[in-house]
Amino acid sequence: MCNNLWFFGKNATILALLTTEDTKNPYRQHLVVVANAPTPYRTHFHLRLVREMPDVKLTSIFTHEQSNSPWAARMPDLIRPVMFGQGQSSEESWVKNLKHEWNKGKQIIELFKTDPPSLVIVNGYADPARVRVIRWCRQNGLPCFVWGDSNIRCESRQGWRSWSKSIVLRQILSQACGAMCCGTLGKAYFEYYGVPAERIFMVPYEPDYELIRSITPEQKDEAKKRFGLADHRKRIVFSGRLIPVKRPDLLIDAFLRVANQRPDWDLLMVGDGPLREVLKSRIPKDLDSRVVWTGFLDDQTTVSALYRSSDVLVLPSDYEPWALVINEAAAAGLAILASDVVGAAEELVEPGVNGYRFKAGSLEELTDCLLRVTETTQIDRLKSASEKVLQRWCERADPVAGVRQAMTFVRDLTEKRKA
Repeated sequence: MCNNLWFFGKNATILALLTTEDTKNPYRQHLVVVANAPTPYRTHFHLRLVREMPDVKLTSIFTHEQSNSPWAARMPDLIRPVMFGQGQSSEESWVKNLKHEWNKGKQIIELFKTDPPSLVIVNGYADPARVRVIRWCRQNGLPCFVWGDSNIRCESRQGWRSWSKSIVLRQILSQACGAMCCGTLGKAYFEYYGVPAERIFMVPYEPDYELIRSITPEQKDEAKKRFGLADHRKRIVFSGRLIPVKRPDLLIDAFLRVANQRPDWDLLMVGDGPLREVLKSRIPKDLDSRVVWTGFLDDQTTVSALYRSSDVLVLPSDYEPWALVINEAAAAGLAILASDVVGAAEELVEPGVNGYRFKAGSLEELTDCLLRVTETTQIDRLKSASEKVLQRWCERADPVAGVRQAMTFVRDLTEKRKA
């Protein structure tokens, strides 16, 4: 991990970019972010980089056109987007497209040669293109940080699988200058795989908080009318893909257990996926009107209006490295229930303050938490605390500040070398 400052030894051009001001160019540094696919939250982060770091030229490279959800690609010219995977999904197995993905790495490297970066952030490390880019940066003295949303509690591999991952991942990370994580569980993950703590920087996912906070009463009314949500009802909301790992079935079962005790509460399922019809079949006829299914929503304003029309967000996942919906729920002023493997919950769910955490997979614990959070004497207090919890988190871990800290780290090492 850069123990001998290798990343400055081979490329004087990069060293100059990091340490001198080009009077003919308004930018002091060229930052390249290699991401998998454009999404609303990623575009928001890139726009923040452009607006808040005006002396840095940003190039946003996307290796796939589609993410794991069918978001419409909206890439403003301001973030200087470059697409290397038109028509491709990040969900496709790279094993079946090994040669294609490896060549994609070569194409990205050719772009680096044409327009040299001074710093590279590679989102992820689990495909040949990214491994090739990380290795090339090492070989050519270019500072490269690996960003990842993984967290230590999601490490479930055992035996030879754990052993082989440790060997491969430690080797990949050893070629990077450092790592960027989403939270404290992410920091523990990178430390476990050999990245020194001083080379890990907090660059968490975040949504457009202002969009969520600025939802108008008219927008809330429109969303409620669209999905038939009554004004006088309380709502528990699930937001995510309806797939096994997200455990929407666990929430359905917990809701069925508490429904009679909480007759003024409904369940709102925001999202779609292969489990939808199976889950709907679990709802008894007498409770069918109390469970609303929206399907996938590509409009963040509508999603935010639904949050603002609800009271509790529940995320019962068995595996969830981060979970941006936790940030969204906190910004919308919801109480939050989340399983203990959810990375964002470690930062944004303070037990007894704005929600509760429960053991992943435990129907009993989730049911108990649902009863506590929906208690009439508790819900308003829990909801009102979420904004303050979020504010404290944003003060500790702002993603743009994390990128700045990484750049400062690189510059400080430069100065040490010059001295």
